[in-house]
Formats: sequence, C-alpha cells, structure tokens
Amino acid sequence: MQVGGEVGLGAVKAYTTSGRGLNVEELADLAMRRILTVADTAPPVIKEQAQQFKENIRVLLINYMHQAIRSDRTTLYNNLRGAGFKEVADIILKI
Repeated sequence: MQVGGEVGLGAVKAYTTSGRGLNVEELADLAMRRILTVADTAPPVIKEQAQQFKENIRVLLINYMHQAIRSDRTTLYNNLRGAGFKEVADIILKI
C-alpha cells in the first residue's frame, strides 16, 4: 500500500515590525496578495485593468479597516467607562 501526494503552499513570506504591529496599509497589501493576482502572461490591457481593480479593492479595505479600528475603540471606551475606568477610557480615545 502506498500513499502519494504533493501539497503546494505557494511562496511563504514573513513580515516583521519593530515596536509595533502591522499598520492598515501593510495588512491591506497582505490581503491583496491573497485576493487577486495577475498572471505575467496576461495581455497588457487585462493586466492594467486587473491592477486598477486591485488598487480599488485595496483602498476599500484600508477605509473599512480604519472604520473597524474606530468602532473597536468606541466599544472599548464604552466598556471601560461602564466598568468605572473613565481615565483609561479617555486615554483610549486619544490613541
């Protein structure tokens, strides 16, 4: 009995930062690498159209991620205030 197979993960890339997490733009770039790729062999018109579409999606992702961050901070602020940590809550709004 034999079992054979091959698993292809594609290229693996690691990203590091120093003293911070990834920012919204970096996360959007990571997401775009997974969402849309354009073959090198694609006709130039298709490549250009795909690249523009990719950039439009990237901008959309960035806007929604910023909105998600603001929303999360609002939730955190309200939870901290509700728990009696007004000073800490106020600091959250300044970040």
